[in-house]
Amino acid sequence: MNEIMIQVYRYRWIVLLLFMLENIILQMLWISFAPVRSVAVTYYGVDALLIDLLAMSFMIVYIPIAFLSAWIIDKYGFKIGAGIGAIIAGIFGLLRFVALDDYTLVLIFQIGIGIGQPFILNAITKLSANWFPDDERTTATGIALISQFIGIALGLFITPILTPANDLLPMLLTYGILSLIISVIFIVFVKDKPPTPPTKDIMEEKVLISEGLKKLFMNKQFIILLILFFLGLGIFNTVTTYIEGIVEPRGYNPNFAGILGALMLLGGIGGCIVMSILSDKYKKRKPLLISSLIIATISLFIITFTSDRIMLNTFGFLLGLGLLSAGPVGLEYAVDITKPVPEASSNGMLMMIGQIGGILFILSFENVTKNGDYWPALLIQAVFLVIAVIISFFLKETKK
Repeated sequence: MNEIMIQVYRYRWIVLLLFMLENIILQMLWISFAPVRSVAVTYYGVDALLIDLLAMSFMIVYIPIAFLSAWIIDKYGFKIGAGIGAIIAGIFGLLRFVALDDYTLVLIFQIGIGIGQPFILNAITKLSANWFPDDERTTATGIALISQFIGIALGLFITPILTPANDLLPMLLTYGILSLIISVIFIVFVKDKPPTPPTKDIMEEKVLISEGLKKLFMNKQFIILLILFFLGLGIFNTVTTYIEGIVEPRGYNPNFAGILGALMLLGGIGGCIVMSILSDKYKKRKPLLISSLIIATISLFIITFTSDRIMLNTFGFLLGLGLLSAGPVGLEYAVDITKPVPEASSNGMLMMIGQIGGILFILSFENVTKNGDYWPALLIQAVFLVIAVIISFFLKETKK
């Protein structure tokens, strides 16, 4: 009589959709200055490096906030944790418009939005664990991650349309209103968890975050996963950041760089869907992680040495597929191997290490360019991926 009933609710898809909308607008807020960089330089009257800082600030802020957000999500639940991120994004997203042409205020408000990001991204596996059964968990995580790429793609596409006559205010107002509306909808309609759990695993007792962090760093499999996320996400962030500098020496204009970047994101979206479904269907993580890394490694080596348009587009797509499709599988693998550590703790650590990798690679590889060509940096990163492939073979498959 005391046994808790296991049941799956259709409302789980509503919760996932609301999360996706919040994550999409968050990514649009993050990337909003990148496609109109030259316009922003003129509008704010600052150096281009300071415009780049508006996007870089998200990665920098993520590091110290990751622990706080993971603790709040673990202690107070998915809705409160992700809700904090939604409220922060909504308020500061609108305040960017109020700042008008004051760069200092815009940077402060952009940092404010960045503070909200870890509360959203670190809640992904918590959402999946609270609402989805085991055979849908990786798929739910994959869909949640896909919303991140959709947001980036929409931001890159829509932002130039919303900046007529080199005026940023229409874009800032549109994104600000959208972020506030979506945040309110999220807070009102999202639920923390269903009345009854979707799986027996959710009933397992969790450890405190302080104890959980100790367990994470004593777990050899998780340490391997940390290295893989550091290299994989770090390399993806670096390639996308320098994508114009990668193709320009090969005779291509910024428009081609935009197409290549979009193809990488499309590859990531497709890869997340396919790998997540395969992971849930066959209950395997290790072979999918290894396959993704091998695809990414081969693709980056070819991109490093080719100037052919078709080859760049094809293997740019495959690079995105390889690097990004490993994300949902890796996050759910981390949940499996670190129980009873709360989901947000392992999720947060992996996301944070990926941000650290991006910052370090972006700053470091600026100094290894050759006559403005980024191929030496690409070659080094391709070698790093070879190391990642080798390391991934030391992972142990989880028992289901």
